[in-house]
Amino acid sequence: MYAGGAISWTSRLQDFVTLSSMESEYVALSEASQEAVWLLKLFEDFGEPSFKPVTLWEDNQSCIRFDSSERTTKRSRHIETRQCFVKELCDAGVLKLLYCSTEEMAADLLTKALGQIKLRKFAGIVGLTGGDR
Repeated sequence: MYAGGAISWTSRLQDFVTLSSMESEYVALSEASQEAVWLLKLFEDFGEPSFKPVTLWEDNQSCIRFDSSERTTKRSRHIETRQCFVKELCDAGVLKLLYCSTEEMAADLLTKALGQIKLRKFAGIVGLTGGDR
């Protein structure tokens, strides 16, 4: 978000099969990290002050633990090296991963069927408002 509104978002099926929800979340986190790096460079080109570290909110605690762990486990050793881009960015101070409960995850607006109350709440958080009718 920038200036109170969402400036970048996507919602699509992943290109490959993952073996766990943690891996699926980590793939999405890797893609979000790539977008964050691109936006950082774009803002630098515009002369904006640095936003480092960029905070990425994640609702999968296993995903956060995997990123901060120094070792792989039997369940995570198959994850592709390219997905470990997130870990490198966190170690370099470019990104910061923080936990956000599923109840408060505004990104669910784009990925889940929500009731009217949550839909309005999350739309307001990301800066989406209805036009005049």
